[in-house]
Amino acid sequence: MNSAVLKTTILSIIFMGMIILAAGLALLLFKQLIAPYMRYLLPIPPIGVASYVFVYNMFSKYDGQVPGSVWKIIPEICWASGISSIFFLLFTVFLVLMVNALK
Repeated sequence: MNSAVLKTTILSIIFMGMIILAAGLALLLFKQLIAPYMRYLLPIPPIGVASYVFVYNMFSKYDGQVPGSVWKIIPEICWASGISSIFFLLFTVFLVLMVNALK
């Protein structure tokens, strides 16, 4: 494995771990306020994993380097976010319909 990609992987895991720790502590401290809205927060950890996979694949594609400027990365992130949002919506609607039909 390319050392730059390995470094990116390790740093991504460390930073995502720190972000998840901070979010977990915030959720623990404010659990009474967010308890009614927990169903909206539960998809966040898999989204974090998906963003890690996206960043890993992006750095793998560009040999561990940022491709040019930030303005070149933003369209890739927007495309990935848009496509992922559409699939999340479709999968959620399909699952709701199937569970409702089968209950």
